[in-house]
Amino acid sequence: MFLGDSLDYCYDCKYCRLNGEKLESKHYSILPSEINEVFTNIPVAVNLFYGGPLLQIDNTINYLKRLESVNHKGPVVIITKGDFTKFPDIPFNLDLHVAFSTFGVNSKIDGSTMERFENNLKATRNRVNNYKYSIEYRPIIYNVNDTVEAFTKVLSLAGEYNLAIGYSGLQGKPESVKILKEQELDLKPYPGYSFGHKKIIDDKVVKLFEALAKKYNVPVFRKTSCLFSYVHNLPRDYNAHYYRPTELGCNNCVMHDKCMSYKNSLPSNNNLDDIIPFDYEIINKINHECILKKKGICEFPTEDCSHISGNIIHINNRITTSDVRVIKWLTGYTVDANFFEDAHISDAWVKNKSLKLGR
Repeated sequence: MFLGDSLDYCYDCKYCRLNGEKLESKHYSILPSEINEVFTNIPVAVNLFYGGPLLQIDNTINYLKRLESVNHKGPVVIITKGDFTKFPDIPFNLDLHVAFSTFGVNSKIDGSTMERFENNLKATRNRVNNYKYSIEYRPIIYNVNDTVEAFTKVLSLAGEYNLAIGYSGLQGKPESVKILKEQELDLKPYPGYSFGHKKIIDDKVVKLFEALAKKYNVPVFRKTSCLFSYVHNLPRDYNAHYYRPTELGCNNCVMHDKCMSYKNSLPSNNNLDDIIPFDYEIINKINHECILKKKGICEFPTEDCSHISGNIIHINNRITTSDVRVIKWLTGYTVDANFFEDAHISDAWVKNKSLKLGR
């Protein structure tokens, strides 16, 4: 879940899909456990909005202390390309994770530098209170930062500091493409693709990156949740991506055995009434089709999208995409539901009836 506030300024990364977008929702200041006690164990990202966590350090620390005060147990994540040396070296009774974002090269369209990225990594070695760390290499963009030289630089540093990497391409939803045009950026999707919902990187580039990762002995992940689940030694990817193993490279992932064992152990008669606030049933499917493909939202479905197999939670209510994610986090099952795109969860989750989320 997201927790935090946005600012009127940021690092001015030209490709950012939040470019200039100020967050107004008061719901992002509500602690997960204030909504529902079962949310105590879910992952939380702090100040992952326009403005970032290190441009508002006091605010970020305040949210961390609030989470600490309610004994939050799930991973708490800060993703930043800011100056980590400015973050105070203080302890938190949290499963705290700092992910250092990098563009891989110095570029006029990126709001940071490789020098700052390297200094952030160096700063992790001089701390009394060492949190968990990783690297976010994103977005990888066609003919911009997808070279052998850029990959080698980031991967060699990851190997030196013994850090895992999450990586992805550039998302091109209509609102994102509009921002690129407004910024007069001539960024292109990989040949044979168009911008859309998925953050696509050409297969040849993925193979190059992952081959270099093996050379430098660096675990790499196509999904951030897989990365965080690995770093925090969780029993499975908390976003249940293991239902699409071919698309997401699960067979070559260090989490493979854990995730597949967990998926195969999910029962068909599980009572989840204390967790799921909707009318649901657990069904077994061999060739289940992803709802994003059914609705035509996903422009580039893979074979996995039509051949999802295993025990699946079917929700009979109309729910939000955020509800779907929360159910995955809490149960480990993937979800079949008539959902609609929304950054908020439904009011059905709320145990405190004086609190209204507006859904």
